[in-house]
Amino acid sequence: MFWLTSILVLLHLTRGNSPCFGRSLQISPSRTQFFKRESLTLCCGADERIMTNSKSACSHKSHECNITLAGVHHSGSYWCDSNSGELGEAVNITVTEGSVILGSPVHPVPEGSPVTLRCLTSHKSNVVKPINESCTFSRNGLLIGVGLTGEMSFAAVNRSHKGLYTCTFSGVESPGSWLAVRATSSTESPPPTNHHLLLPLVYAGPPLLLMVLLGIVGGCCWRKSRKEAEEAASEDEVHADVVQNKTKKKERDRSDCESTCSYGESLQPQPIRIPDPPLYSLLGSNRSLQSVADTKCEQLWPPDKNFKR
Repeated sequence: MFWLTSILVLLHLTRGNSPCFGRSLQISPSRTQFFKRESLTLCCGADERIMTNSKSACSHKSHECNITLAGVHHSGSYWCDSNSGELGEAVNITVTEGSVILGSPVHPVPEGSPVTLRCLTSHKSNVVKPINESCTFSRNGLLIGVGLTGEMSFAAVNRSHKGLYTCTFSGVESPGSWLAVRATSSTESPPPTNHHLLLPLVYAGPPLLLMVLLGIVGGCCWRKSRKEAEEAASEDEVHADVVQNKTKKKERDRSDCESTCSYGESLQPQPIRIPDPPLYSLLGSNRSLQSVADTKCEQLWPPDKNFKR
């Protein structure tokens, strides 16, 4: 325990008041707006260098830079540059000659985090203190509320809270600071689950699943039986139509045959019979058979008057 305490003390003495930790640019005091002639410290990782697009002398020299008397020329973007060429997230720092500044987070805040904006002022002795009076706050140029104690807090920020914020005190408006909100990582642990709410689902889940499966199987069987019944009814209808058509054809063929037969019989030639005169008309009471024959022949072949015997 003694050695652990000694190591912690040694680290604290070595580190001093340096804000250096992590891989992103750190600022002390932790805000992005400063009054003129104010002191601040910038710091990156041990293997990184501070970079800026301003006229500050901090650029390209070291991973830590102390500004004792801030001036307007120190305003600009600052970021960390590693030896491997990786660039950190840029932070915009504003140094103003006014009497009101806004205290806001330096880096993007995750969704659901609480955020407090503060309206700050400076006295002639360069002492910065919060304004404990009524201040108005605006986002993107639109008034969003009044802080009676110089503060405006959000219990849980979301994407709709991002924007350019300013505060106004006694008619003096501060410079604008951008509040960035980032989405929470999907790897973060989910909120604790209330297992008491899951108990009914655990006990009721298997019966409900069984009922669903039985309903699905029953529906499939019913559709199958209905399809088979429809196919059977369709086959019966087709068979009945075939039988009916055969019966009609037989009746039609029979009718045609009867008509043909009756018509054929009616068309057969009938022998023409010439009725013979009755013999009793030819035979008289005193006539012989020979005379009757002669008479018959004369009737059939009358004698030629021009013929000479």
